[in-house]
Amino acid sequence: MTQPIRLVHASDLHLERPLYGLADIPDQLRELLIEAPYHAAEQVFETALAEDADAVLLAGDVLHVDRAGPPAIVLLLDQFARLGERKIPIYWAGGTVDAPDTWPRSVTLPENVHVFPVGRVETFDLGHAGEVIAKVQGTSCREDGEVDARGFHRDVHGLFTIGVAHGTSDSAGHEGDRVHYMALGGRHQQQTVDLEPGIAHYCGTPQGRQPSETGRHGCTVVTVDETHKAKTRFVATDTVRWIDQALEVTATTKSEQLHDRMVERLEKLQAQHAGVDLFVRWTIRGTGPLVNRLRPNSLSDELLVDLRRRFGERQPVAWSVSITCDSALSVPAEWFDQETCLGDFLRVVRGFEQQEKAFDLRPFIPENVRNEFLESIALVDGDGARGELLCRASKLGVDLLILPLEEGDLPAEA
Repeated sequence: MTQPIRLVHASDLHLERPLYGLADIPDQLRELLIEAPYHAAEQVFETALAEDADAVLLAGDVLHVDRAGPPAIVLLLDQFARLGERKIPIYWAGGTVDAPDTWPRSVTLPENVHVFPVGRVETFDLGHAGEVIAKVQGTSCREDGEVDARGFHRDVHGLFTIGVAHGTSDSAGHEGDRVHYMALGGRHQQQTVDLEPGIAHYCGTPQGRQPSETGRHGCTVVTVDETHKAKTRFVATDTVRWIDQALEVTATTKSEQLHDRMVERLEKLQAQHAGVDLFVRWTIRGTGPLVNRLRPNSLSDELLVDLRRRFGERQPVAWSVSITCDSALSVPAEWFDQETCLGDFLRVVRGFEQQEKAFDLRPFIPENVRNEFLESIALVDGDGARGELLCRASKLGVDLLILPLEEGDLPAEA
């Protein structure tokens, strides 16, 4: 029997990367996007202090020194010193951007920071109240990004053994076989990949960097009881959160109804994610005349302007990043049979839908602006790109041809 152990496991702080992936960034949000990774990193170390952790495990990609620059280095040193005052050791396994030899030689790391070497596993004693309570093993990944896990092994005297690495060479499902707890880095989403006989866990990044990294991000608190049974607990550290939201519309849905539903959804999201700035991507699906207007330079933009005005200038922010509708053109079947410009257009669209050849728009580029880049994007190939272009063009055409009419009105026969 040994005394309980408490660890904080973090990785992929990427202090050199601000948030990205927005087409347009208003001035009032620029500082927020730049500072978010720093605030998230501070929350990781604050968690270690609040939890009275026995150690912090950093599993790589903490920062690219050259790209992050002095502010990130100062932030780390300050946080390391705070933990040093509480005698909390930090075990750091370098990843693909933070190999040990990239740290400035003129900047000395505090004594409580232990950096693992490249290419071999090194072992440290983790002590508490003058007693060794665990073994901490780790290695920094090689220049090619590979980690050789063969040097990890459980302590022969039965002490709880912790591994730290930016990934592992072990096969899927066996990442935790060599130690009691394998602290892994290199994935931005939290994931436990092995449970028996030992746990192998990716803690994810403390702060999602782009729209595809949705949901909560943070670090992992690991508690180990007297029988060496380890449990993981997620702690959110992100100050900005990416959210995807989907809504359905029907043939009878009006634009005002859709707007009100989006406002209501944003209010609920802010209640669910209290104190966190939200960046929301909307996907609208369904049928009816409304889907034809949900495109750039039309209803989508109108909705964005209003939602950003309502929720983008308050604290915390709920910023609507985009509104997309990938539902197909939705019109009554009888419109295709009309002897009108609208009917002719719809029949042309249907003809293109039945073809599989690429759209070659290069002949339509004026000679005075023609260049290699424009020619490359004017040749639209592949089912996805071709389908998206045809969907947008068909919606734009129908919208323009029925512009004087109210939503859902049927054009008169010629």
